Amino acid sequence: MAETNNALQERQDQPKEYTILWWTLWFGETREDGRIIDNCGLPYTCKFTLDRTKYNDSKIIIAHAPSFEFDFPHVDDVKTGKKALLLNTLEAPQAYQFDSPWMDIFTHLWSYSFGTADFVESYFRSGRGPGTFIDDIIAKPMYTIQEKNAFRKELAPIAWFVSNCRARNGRQFYVEQLLKYIDIDIYGQCMTNKDWPTHPDGRAFTDREVAGRYKFYLSIENNNCDDYVTEKIHRPYAVGVVPILDGPKDYSRFLATNHSSIRLDDFATSKQLAHRIRELDQDDAAYMKYLEYKESTASIESLLSPKLLETFDVPEGTWGPDGGGARCGICKLAHEMAEGSYQFNPNKVVGVDKTCDLRKWANISQEAALIRKEAQLYWLTVALVVLGIFALVTITIVCCKSHRVRRSLQAFRFNLISSIWREEKLTGDNECMEDYQLLASLDDH
Repeated sequence: MAETNNALQERQDQPKEYTILWWTLWFGETREDGRIIDNCGLPYTCKFTLDRTKYNDSKIIIAHAPSFEFDFPHVDDVKTGKKALLLNTLEAPQAYQFDSPWMDIFTHLWSYSFGTADFVESYFRSGRGPGTFIDDIIAKPMYTIQEKNAFRKELAPIAWFVSNCRARNGRQFYVEQLLKYIDIDIYGQCMTNKDWPTHPDGRAFTDREVAGRYKFYLSIENNNCDDYVTEKIHRPYAVGVVPILDGPKDYSRFLATNHSSIRLDDFATSKQLAHRIRELDQDDAAYMKYLEYKESTASIESLLSPKLLETFDVPEGTWGPDGGGARCGICKLAHEMAEGSYQFNPNKVVGVDKTCDLRKWANISQEAALIRKEAQLYWLTVALVVLGIFALVTITIVCCKSHRVRRSLQAFRFNLISSIWREEKLTGDNECMEDYQLLASLDDH
């Protein structure tokens, strides 16, 4: 009897656990099945499951966007507020996700979007310490500028790792244009022109070992959507390489400092960007200004961007915009819905993401024509300026050399002046008297 009471007491002392049902796999994997959420500082825990027989036990149903087949048969439970249907995706929206009927069945969003997601999970770990975004940002460069200059004998100034060969925004077309003006070492599955290096013992270089040897790294996202910033900026920051960025319009929450990266959008053409990269490649002092934050001994608070710290430098014990923080927020929602304290709005829907700039670089191949027009306009302007200067000099010379022309011009000016004003003007004006007397005498004749 005592043993029974003790077992009952132990169960009562254990924190309450809420079930959260994943309706889909995650990219074909069962990694979320059985995951326990117990590190949130909450007086309860949550458990993820893929077992659909637990549907009635769960107030939250999660669907992974790339794995969801629009096969959720319980929409009425969502519309009446009995269940929350949560869309999970860290990828930029795909074509089907711009369809309102597809998106409007979801009540909550778990994604990278700080502006629209109910639960934000960026590609970067919050807080401080090993493995965090901030810790990698302030890490010392993997190689010195002298070592990078030595690597330049065999390497291009820019590296690019790429696996998506058909990015929707057409970034590959931009890189094709950029290659006309500057060398880029491309690794991966698309446009590859450089073999992946290996150590003398046959071990392949890590991503960081390869990237760290370069001065610049192309951090071009495959889509241009608000807050869609991936490891493409994390990799160069971690090894002390200057990222060349293209992604959302506003990068402020992801930048180490205001002078730690280069934006494609700051240059009208890829030719202008290439020119700037060549300048920095040949000027060590100017280049190192982009990495000053890594060499400084100042405090993190005075060194890094306030927006970056506000976003990722979360106090210990709080939730940041990463995987752990998002899961804690979902667990809290599960508790509130189960206990009836959540004010559910059945009309709330995720909706379509309208922030994406679709096919941004699709027409970049027309850049060559733009550059030709700019060159033609430049030389036309130069020609007009030269002709104008030549005409002005010619007129001046003619006027100065021709006494007759000079007299004619002076006579014309003289006749425009009234006789009364003329007399007042000439009184005491010995320098001009000779010419005016001459013109007067001519006028009398």
